[in-house]
Amino acid sequence: MLPGYEERPGQVQMLESVVEAFTDDGILAVEAGTGVGKSLAYGLPAAAWALSSGEKIVISSATINLQEQLVRKDLPLVGEVLGRGLDVVLVKGRGNYICRRRLAELADQRMLVDRNGASATFQELAEWVDSTADGSRADLPLALDERVWERVASDQDACLGRSCRYRRECFFVRARQAAEAADLLVVNHHLLFADLALRYQTDNWTRRAVLPAYRRLILDEAHGLEDAASSFFGLRLTRAGVSRILTRMLPARKKVGLLQSLAMEIGERGGALADGRAGLMFGEARDSITPLIENTRKEYERAFDEAGALALELGAQGGGDARLRLVQEVYDRPEWIALREGFTKAARSAGELSDRVEHLVRRLDILSEDDGRSVEVLAWVERVKLLAEQSVRLMSEEADGEVRWMEAGRRGRRRIALRSAPLNVAGLLNESLFDRLKSVVLTSATLSVGGSFEYLAERIGMNLQPQERVRTRQVPSPFDYASQARLVLPVDLPAPGGPLFEQNLPRAVCQAAAVSGGRALVLFTAWGLMTRVHDMIRDRLEEMGLQTFCQGEQPRDRLLGLFRENERSVLFGTDSFWQGIDVIGPSLCNVIITRLPFDVPDEPLVQARMEEVERAGRSSFAHFMLPRAVLKLKQGFGRLIRSRTDFGSVVVLDNRVLQRAYGRRFLESLPQAGLISGQMENAFDELAAFFTEHGTPGAERVEPYDW
Repeated sequence: MLPGYEERPGQVQMLESVVEAFTDDGILAVEAGTGVGKSLAYGLPAAAWALSSGEKIVISSATINLQEQLVRKDLPLVGEVLGRGLDVVLVKGRGNYICRRRLAELADQRMLVDRNGASATFQELAEWVDSTADGSRADLPLALDERVWERVASDQDACLGRSCRYRRECFFVRARQAAEAADLLVVNHHLLFADLALRYQTDNWTRRAVLPAYRRLILDEAHGLEDAASSFFGLRLTRAGVSRILTRMLPARKKVGLLQSLAMEIGERGGALADGRAGLMFGEARDSITPLIENTRKEYERAFDEAGALALELGAQGGGDARLRLVQEVYDRPEWIALREGFTKAARSAGELSDRVEHLVRRLDILSEDDGRSVEVLAWVERVKLLAEQSVRLMSEEADGEVRWMEAGRRGRRRIALRSAPLNVAGLLNESLFDRLKSVVLTSATLSVGGSFEYLAERIGMNLQPQERVRTRQVPSPFDYASQARLVLPVDLPAPGGPLFEQNLPRAVCQAAAVSGGRALVLFTAWGLMTRVHDMIRDRLEEMGLQTFCQGEQPRDRLLGLFRENERSVLFGTDSFWQGIDVIGPSLCNVIITRLPFDVPDEPLVQARMEEVERAGRSSFAHFMLPRAVLKLKQGFGRLIRSRTDFGSVVVLDNRVLQRAYGRRFLESLPQAGLISGQMENAFDELAAFFTEHGTPGAERVEPYDW
C-alpha cells in the first residue's frame, strides 16, 4: 500500500515494544533513529488496540507539522493496512474555532464595526463562516489581527452552552462530538497538559475533561517533555497581555468597548425599563468604570516600567533580553520593595475594577442564560480577577517550588514580562501522567545520552515508577551514516568563550558553506552572535552566488520554504531551528554547528535547576548541563540525513569536542558518520572531495580559504 516501502528491522522492533507496553500496562521510552518510521511503528499497534478494545488512544506531539502528517498521511494508511474504518481526529484547543454567536453579535452592531474600521474584515469572516468545513483558524484564508480573532473565537467563559441559538451549528461542539467518536486523538503537548492538569485538580480519570477519557498515551517528540511541562505549569504576565485585557473593556481612541456595547444592546430592547438600565450603564461606564480602568492601566504601566529598569540594571543578557531571577538578594534591595508595592497597587486597582463591573451588571438585573453580551462582561471580570491574583503571586517572595524571574527587551523596552515555572516537574508528571494512565509510550530520535536513559528518567519522573513497569529501547537508524555523512571537526579554531573565537568564526562559517556550495543550515546558540556573523559574511557569500536567509527576517515557515526552493542558499538560525526541520534532498546537505549547545548558565530556570542538582550532592555540569547539550546536539545533527538518498556533513566549529574530556559524551551519542578532523583548510579540502564524489561540487569561488 505504500509505494517504495522498505522493511526496516528497527521499525518492527519498535512496533513489538509498543505492543508489549500496551499488553503489559507498561511505560516505554524508545529512541528511534531518523528514518525508522516511528509513526507507523506506534500507529499500527495503537490503532489495532483501539479498534479491538474500544479504548480511545491519544497521540501527542510538539509540532503542527507532525500532527498534520499523522492525520493526513500516516494514520489513514494504518487504517487501510488494518482494513477497518479507523476514525482519527486532530483535536485543537477551543480558541482555535470561531464562535458564530460572537461574530453575529458584532455584525449586528454596525456602529461598533464601523468605528473600529473593521467592516470589511467582519464581512469576510461572515462569508468564510458560511463556507468553512471546520471553522478553525487554520482554515481561514485571510490574515487576521490577533485582537480581532479574540473577539470572535470560541471562549469557554463566554459560552452560553445549551442556551445558545447557534449550538446546533457550533464548530467547537461539532469538533468535540467528533473527538468523542474517534478511535485515535492527535493533540499537541500543550493541550495534553491542559487536560492532565484539569484531571489532576478534579481527580477525574473516567470522564471528559479537556479531552475525552483515555487511559493510553503516546508521546512523540518526547525529548521536549520537561520544557513543555515547565512552560504550561508556569505563569507569564506581560505588559502587552495586561493592555489587551483592559483594552477589551475600554478601547483606545474612543472606540466602543464591551460595557458600552452591552448598554447599547440593552437599549435596543426598547421600553422605559431598558432605556433606564442602558442610561445608567452608560453613566456608570463614563463616570466610574472608565476612571478605574485608566487608573489600573497607569498602575500597571508604572509597575512594568520599574520592573524593566530593574531587570535591565541587574539582569543577565541572553537572546537580546535581560533576565533577572527573583531571589533573596533582589528582594533585599530597596528597588524591589518599591516594585512589589507598585504591582500590589496595580493588583488592588484591578480587583476593585472587577468588583465594580460585576456589581454593576448584577445590580441591573440584566443577566439571563441566553444573554451573550452580559456573559462576556462577566467573563472579562474573571480575567481581571485572575490578572490581580497572578500579579500578587508573581510578586510573592515565597518559593513554593517555583522559579520566578523578570524579562526585559534591550531593543524594545516596552517588552517586559514577569514569569514563573516549576523548579522540578518530575513529581508532577509522575502523579498526573505515569501513575494515572495504563500505558505511556515516549519516543523521539533523541532520548538517550551515551546509550543511557537515566537523564530522561530523572527529569520527567519515570524513575519514580516501579522498575518492572518501565522499559527502554534504542532502535538504530536504517541509514548508512558511514557512507552518507561526514562529521567534520576542525582543530585550529579558537575555543568559544574568548574574543578570538568570535573573530575567527565568520571566516570558518563562510568557508564551510562554500565547500558545499551553500545548501547549508548554520546553527547558533545566541541570537546576537548569529546576526553579527550573518551581517559580516552575507556579502561575501553573495559574491560566491549564495543567497542568505536569517532567522527574524521573515516567519520561520516562510524562511524554510525559500531555503528549500533555492539550493544555492545558506540559512542562519538559532534555538527553534535545531529541531523540527525536515528538509529532504539536496537543499540541505551541510549542517554547520557554531558551538556546542550548552544552556546559558545564568538563565534563571537553568540556574535554579543547576542549584537543585548541586544540593543533591551531584555535579550540575555532568548531570544537567552536559546531558541537555548532548540531546540538543543530536537534534541538530538529525537535521541532516532524512532519507536513504540524502548525504552531507555536520561541521562542528567548537574544538572542545576534541580537546575536553566531556567531548567523548557528545561523540558517542552521535550517529557513526565518517570522521574528518584536522587543520581547517585540510579538513575542508577532504570534505570538498566527499561532495564531489556525490556529484555536488562547491560554489564557484576564488581562493575559498583566503579571508
